[in-house]
Amino acid sequence: MKTELVEKVNDGELTPAVELGLVVSFAEDLKGDILQRFHRNETDKMDKRFTEFILIEAVRMLLDLPPVTFYNFLRGNEKLRSAMGLKHLKSLGNYMDFKRKRKKLDVRFKDVSIRNFDGKSDEVYALDNFKIEVDLNKYRSGKKIKQEKFDAEFQHSTTKGTIVGFQASLLINLSNFSLQKLEIYPITKAKKDIWNEMVLSVLGTKQGNKKSVIADGGFFAYDNYTRSARQRIVPIINPRSGLEEEVKEKLEEASVNIEWFDSQNSKDFKTLLEEFEEIVGEAVEKSLNYDDFKVDRSKIEHIFKIAKEIFGMKDLHIYSKRTALWRAFAAVYVSTLFYQFLERNEINPHRAMGLLSHNKDAW
Repeated sequence: MKTELVEKVNDGELTPAVELGLVVSFAEDLKGDILQRFHRNETDKMDKRFTEFILIEAVRMLLDLPPVTFYNFLRGNEKLRSAMGLKHLKSLGNYMDFKRKRKKLDVRFKDVSIRNFDGKSDEVYALDNFKIEVDLNKYRSGKKIKQEKFDAEFQHSTTKGTIVGFQASLLINLSNFSLQKLEIYPITKAKKDIWNEMVLSVLGTKQGNKKSVIADGGFFAYDNYTRSARQRIVPIINPRSGLEEEVKEKLEEASVNIEWFDSQNSKDFKTLLEEFEEIVGEAVEKSLNYDDFKVDRSKIEHIFKIAKEIFGMKDLHIYSKRTALWRAFAAVYVSTLFYQFLERNEINPHRAMGLLSHNKDAW
């Protein structure tokens, strides 16, 4: 992205020309670095339409344009048209036809989501829960909607009080802001079970690289500390007030995972034991000094805000878990890519979010 455009965004100047320059640059990067890699191997026509659909939704959300207006705008702007290079969804009719047939998009999207702008990363992650709020007005009057399975739940929001929506859990890599896993859970789901499915099942290992996961006090459970250490994960979880010493004792008393030593190719016992003690010591030190990691963990909030305020994950007109997960997955994944784009171009995320927020529905 051109230096003068970066400076103007960081100074809070978002003229139509600056906005278009930012969007064109993001479209070029998204198409060239992410979506083109999806087509290195032979892909069918549906997959090619799908990746173009992702590109279109990302661009039109940044421009705050509904589909009809977007295609009219695209027709008259050669620079954006060239950056996007649409071949399969070139017209509004193509776009609307594909949108009606996208029943299997959730499966295809997960094939795309492993691509990120920066492939290299450190093993530091963040886990957090967030609310996906739905709009009940459409449900009130639509017969088709009433026949849909209703999975949304009454929940408590710290800013709005009682809302209706879904509880989602997000795991990201903090070094390159890449999406690792997103899932929707009922509000009654135990935090230990969420930790097991989102962290241990994804990052846990017997003899692989050591990883660290930062999470707030909502995931406080003694088992989350001890089970993580046994799977070579340093749990940096904010302990409940007054229970710091208990956390230290539980970790220091934790037994090593015997499965570490059942492989013929494993390291020697002494080395593995030393590594386990190192993980335990690091977990104790960092969890008891959780405030030192608040700034790092708070970066995951940027992803939520971008997804909700720019890429349409707010006041959704959907009520089933399956549909909500697809919408959230799409919005969050594109949000992680946009945040990576801001970081690599040294654009202030807070400034960009404030300038581009518009709360539109997408996907």
